[in-house]
Amino acid sequence: MPIELVLLSEVAPSDEAIARAIAETHPEGQLVSFEDGVVRHAVDAAGASLLTVFESQPIADPTSAVAAIAHPPTAFGLWTDMTVPRSEPQRGRALAEQIAAAVGGTVTERV
Repeated sequence: MPIELVLLSEVAPSDEAIARAIAETHPEGQLVSFEDGVVRHAVDAAGASLLTVFESQPIADPTSAVAAIAHPPTAFGLWTDMTVPRSEPQRGRALAEQIAAAVGGTVTERV
């Protein structure tokens, strides 16, 4: 079962922001997109999975959103699910944090 993370932000991570984060953390890695960009997958040079980023969704009910995460920030408008393979917890989390920094967001765990 993967490690479930959530990116909370006001700006959705674009393909370009994700690709830049991959290039900064894994220069030989790449971004693979499925379902017209609804699911984006980061892999390293050897093709090992690092992180999956799903399409961002607007927060309809902030109270429910806050209850579903470990460390909620004070303000956010978008929820972006991310998963990290259990085999890559450090590298996957570092990439998620890099993407969050690029969009001014916060990464936290789902509860």
